[in-house]
Amino acid sequence: MMKKCQVRTLSECALTELANSVVNAIGFAMHTELDNDIAVTMVDLNSYLEESGATSDIYQDMLRVILSSDFLEANIRFTCLQMLLNGSVQCLVSEIFPYSYYEKILQVIAAQGSGLTALNLKGVWVKHEHMNYMYEIMKNCTHLTKLSIPYIATDELLKYISSCKYLKVLDISGDTDITEMGVEYLCLGAARDRLKIVDIGTLGEENICHTDIALLLTNLPNLENLVTYSFVGQSLLCISEQYNPHFKTKLKYLHDTRTNSKTMDAIVRMCPELESIYLDTPDSGVMHKLESLNLRKLKIYKFCCLELEQLLEKIGPNLNHLTVIKGRGTLDLGRLARSSNGLIDLDCYMMDHITYACDRKFQNLHGLEMLNSPFTNTSLKRFVCNTQSLKRLAIDSITFTDEDMECIFLEHYFNQLEDIWFTSAPNLTVNTVEVLMDRCPELQSIGQLSGWALTPDDLALLRGMLKSANSCLVLSPTNVFP
Repeated sequence: MMKKCQVRTLSECALTELANSVVNAIGFAMHTELDNDIAVTMVDLNSYLEESGATSDIYQDMLRVILSSDFLEANIRFTCLQMLLNGSVQCLVSEIFPYSYYEKILQVIAAQGSGLTALNLKGVWVKHEHMNYMYEIMKNCTHLTKLSIPYIATDELLKYISSCKYLKVLDISGDTDITEMGVEYLCLGAARDRLKIVDIGTLGEENICHTDIALLLTNLPNLENLVTYSFVGQSLLCISEQYNPHFKTKLKYLHDTRTNSKTMDAIVRMCPELESIYLDTPDSGVMHKLESLNLRKLKIYKFCCLELEQLLEKIGPNLNHLTVIKGRGTLDLGRLARSSNGLIDLDCYMMDHITYACDRKFQNLHGLEMLNSPFTNTSLKRFVCNTQSLKRLAIDSITFTDEDMECIFLEHYFNQLEDIWFTSAPNLTVNTVEVLMDRCPELQSIGQLSGWALTPDDLALLRGMLKSANSCLVLSPTNVFP
């Protein structure tokens, strides 16, 4: 039995109807051939909403729906922002606008966004000539707890941000003009006490000096995550060697690149609360030092598979998520199932070789993704058959036949499987799709059908069946046969 499309809730239907009415009224008032006053229309609409008892959630949800629409023109979306943003709205995502609207959007937020607690300006790339409006926003939005302004941060802007005493999450990532002076502002202002997450820098690039990150680590007492910054180990080593070898952080996640023995020692010693780590190209012989940490997530790039397996013999029982990229040697999934039986997600990319020569099972593996990683059909088939807890299965290229898939899915129950994705499966036909539809009651997505042996008629038949059955199953890509 295929999973049915959910009936839309009354609140969703009401929100859509109300947003459509507002957009239609604004669009009609802006019609160039009609002698309408848009200001009068905006006042009338706001009066109607107030008299109808519109709550802050209604204003906020309407802004979310309207601003994120791919079908509305920028002038209508901006006018709705101008009309609906008020002091009761707590969360705002600007979405994508043409450059000509940036100044006006910033002016509106500065004037009307005093109640905001979360502001995301990812769609507005503020230039220097408009930065004064950002200063006004920071001065007026005094209750911000979450601020996302990637690629636009400057030292002077950080001076204003540092005064946001409730700020917990700050995204100033990307290629910015931040220097040590800006970091010092952040370290000395009122924001320092509550900041837990600071997304800073560019992935894999040292555009922020490791000594500046050391300042953040030593001056933000509740800092848990630096997200994008990829050289945290160097900063910790700097603190250990130049300031305080006994310093302890509250970091729960870190990303480090080219980790050597001394850096690893600093990480283990100074981050006792670490739960997740991403190691990019660690030196040979350093991974075993992670044994003393209680890690839940491990992501590792360019490493020795034997070293990893030896490490997992120690930390595997606590591990929930494992991502491995470009591992040298052979990764034995049977040995992995023995050491890390509690894994929930396993992602393998560009591995030298993967094998599975036994019937050892993972207890509760929900996600399996393998890309560009050699794995024989026999081993893969055995592994999938022994992992019936899967919710997500993604493999870039397989040579399974319809008979192989029938053997797997007719003889075993995959009652939790929601997504199955084979980028290239030249031997799979409509028969496999029908088996999956029949045997996987929670299935919501099948792809990438452009790489399967399906004809346009096959797709038309399947989509007709899904539509008539009110199924929520999506066949991807939707335009595989235009």
